[in-house]
Amino acid sequence: MMRIGYQGIPGAYSEAATIAFVREQLHVEIDDERLEIISYDDFKPMVDDLVAEKVDRIVMPIENSTTGLIARTMDIIRYRPVLAKYEHYQPVNHVLWGLPGADIHQVTEVYSHPEALIQCKLLFDRYPNMAPVAYIDTAVSAEFIVQEDDPTKAAIASPRAGELHGLQALEPAAYDESGNMTRFLVFERYDNIDMTNTHDKIMLYIETPHEPGALAKLLQVLDVYRINLEGLNARPIPMKPFRYGFFIEADPSNMIGDLESLEKILKALSTHIQVVAQFKQNR
Repeated sequence: MMRIGYQGIPGAYSEAATIAFVREQLHVEIDDERLEIISYDDFKPMVDDLVAEKVDRIVMPIENSTTGLIARTMDIIRYRPVLAKYEHYQPVNHVLWGLPGADIHQVTEVYSHPEALIQCKLLFDRYPNMAPVAYIDTAVSAEFIVQEDDPTKAAIASPRAGELHGLQALEPAAYDESGNMTRFLVFERYDNIDMTNTHDKIMLYIETPHEPGALAKLLQVLDVYRINLEGLNARPIPMKPFRYGFFIEADPSNMIGDLESLEKILKALSTHIQVVAQFKQNR
């Protein structure tokens, strides 16, 4: 049996991404008896279970087209024996949900995940009577306002989340930016990762010596090999104040040379290197 984990509850965007992965990559339906879909309250226990081989794959949000890198998830996979081999772009269509019969002008509190609230700033500009309230998760926010049974409370969540809880759409398009998407990676456990396999895209986490020009040398190597740099994000290194590691995403499909020699050079220029993802682009 294939065991797949995601963070959230039914109606979460992570659930939608998991369903899409199961259908598009595994070519089965979500209720297939060969599958067990496991929901988690938080990301770290999910990664821990993957490393412990209690689940076979996990679906993790790593980037949003509006707010950028989701640092809290990417930080968790550093130094762990996991590798992403698939990606999925999940449309994010936030809806403002209220109780049946609620009036949008009477809503004073809107609950949702902090990132979802940021993605709906124009809604709060249009309705200054509404105060955004950070909550655990988008889908959990929809569940919460049902429990509260207060028409002055609303939630920003997915279309599925509101429908599951019988809520009323007060604003069907609550988002600021149409085409907003969250990018998910599907991770598996790996003990030995071969960076030399050819892929459309690779993602690395690299820590460099704490000296002038260390990062510049890495980027120059990518330029010499004609590797297209597609992402660069700095993250603080745990227990090393004001020292930073870098998530580097690149497309090696048109590179000059081979990945084996590139890997040797990058290892020589870094104090720590981890292959985070290798996959064919799916967009």
